[in-house]
Amino acid sequence: MQSPTALSDGVERTSLRGWAVLLLSHLQLSSLRLSSFVLGVFLPFIAQDLALSPLQAGLLQGVWWVTAAVAVLPFGVWFSRFSPVAVTRLSMWIVAPLLLLQGFANGFAMLFVARFLAVLFHSLTIAVRPLLFHQWAVRRQYALINAVGLSQHSLLLAVAVSTGALLIVALGSWRGAYYLQAGFVAVQAVVFMLAARESRAPVQDMGDALANQPTSPLAALRKYRQGWLVAIVMFSLASVWTGIVTFLPTLLLEDRGIEITLGGPLLGFLYYGLIPGALAGGWVNRKLSNRRVLLAVPAVLNVVLALAIVLTTDAVLLAVAITALGLVWIAVPAMEMLPFEFEGILPREVAAVSALVAMFAGLGFAAGPMIVGVVAEVSGSLLTGLVVMAVFSVVGVIAGLLYPVRQVAQSGVAS
Repeated sequence: MQSPTALSDGVERTSLRGWAVLLLSHLQLSSLRLSSFVLGVFLPFIAQDLALSPLQAGLLQGVWWVTAAVAVLPFGVWFSRFSPVAVTRLSMWIVAPLLLLQGFANGFAMLFVARFLAVLFHSLTIAVRPLLFHQWAVRRQYALINAVGLSQHSLLLAVAVSTGALLIVALGSWRGAYYLQAGFVAVQAVVFMLAARESRAPVQDMGDALANQPTSPLAALRKYRQGWLVAIVMFSLASVWTGIVTFLPTLLLEDRGIEITLGGPLLGFLYYGLIPGALAGGWVNRKLSNRRVLLAVPAVLNVVLALAIVLTTDAVLLAVAITALGLVWIAVPAMEMLPFEFEGILPREVAAVSALVAMFAGLGFAAGPMIVGVVAEVSGSLLTGLVVMAVFSVVGVIAGLLYPVRQVAQSGVAS
């Protein structure tokens, strides 16, 4: 079985087709995450139409991250033996009608089941995405491609969060927004089929090579224990992100008298700076060859900026701190590529470790609001809940500092 680096031997640069395949895969990930990040915008319309209780509304949000977190690791093990192009294509074609079904929902049960199934089959794409990099890209460009994908993701999310309510009003129904989302994913599936022609891939017979890998990919979770440290850092970053996104507007309204009409757009600064800033992800990957620094510095900034956002009373400083927190994620494309650098790791093992990282990120996205909510309920203070959530994220700092120092060559290949 070839090593990750050897799989792209003889390939000088990532082709335009390779870029298209990988960015389309990232676009599907972003398109489905819209279902989570814009639910807060859609929820008043959906709740009124379907007579949802607060508990049912919470379940609709929770099922997205819990399902993704639980499914991605076993999917990364089971489906990493198949062609990643075939698995991604299958995922897209199943997810599109499930999004459409959400628009047809006549009650909570139907909407919940459709949402659960959509994220379940979407997790197939998350699980095999590292293998698409093996098949279509040059190793030294992995982090750069991932950084461009993050910029693309930030642009899509910024537009969706800013215009979601206006779109529903213009369409006259929240259902129309789901129909558009389903159509958007279906178009992506068609374009992906045209772009991801395996006969044109730089690596041929990917499915056979993966099926014949001699060892179980789960063994990588024991062999490469530094993968758990990367996962904990991602958990920390993710928990702060959703904790802030979920509760900051309420805190600003109740404690500072800042109306939602201003608090909502303030959250947009998480994305505005990241749209161009994410493109620096490739540069970060090259310059921070000490991987302990790559992990620990963003983790420290994550804690400091979360506390600054929660405690500051000045609107200008708040906007600066929110923008800076978004920019911390510039390092994430390089972090997500760290499993590719582990010495002697095989492609399916990369998929397993990457799935572990994705699982912890999903758990973090789910845990952030839960930590805030529980502490706020016990203490009677939303501010206390947000402060505790920010302080708890110091676990990411500890994990980053424990990561083994590893120097990486300028080409991006571990030395």
